[in-house]
Order: sequence, then structure tokens, then C-alpha cells
Amino acid sequence: LYYRRIHGKRLAQLLGLKPAELEAEIASMVSDGSVYAKIDRPGDIIRFAAKKTPEAVLSDWASDISSLLDLVESTTHLIHKENMTQ
Repeated sequence: LYYRRIHGKRLAQLLGLKPAELEAEIASMVSDGSVYAKIDRPGDIIRFAAKKTPEAVLSDWASDISSLLDLVESTTHLIHKENMTQ
């Protein structure tokens, strides 16, 4: 996913559409289910990423911490191995 949020004017410019046409096109794609989007009309911002539930955020965080700990363990092992050969 390249854009999680973008200004409506910029997206309309990229797609070669008028702002009114852009909103209709996005609404059509959302109703078809081909894309998830929320339009903030006052801010003219379109968000394409659905908000994550707290459980999903916690699960992602736990996965990232696990990966970090694996890297620390691997690095520690390599440091001990290097110290043993000297």
C-alpha cells in the first residue's frame, strides 16, 4: 500500500479527475468492496487504511518485540562466539 492517506485534491490530480468525480469514484470502489477508504470532507483527506483494533495493535507489537529479542539473542551468541575464538 503506497498511500495510507492523501489529500483529495492531490489524488484527483494524480488520477486526472475533478474533485466531485473523485468522491463518486471512491464511493463506488468502497461499495464494490475493492478498496477500504474513509473521506474526511472538511479536511479533504482520504484514508485508505482501516484502523486496527487494540488486539491487533498489541499482537503486532508483541510480534515486533519477539523479532527484536531474537536479533538480540543471535547477536549475543555471535559476540560470545567471537570472544571464545580470541
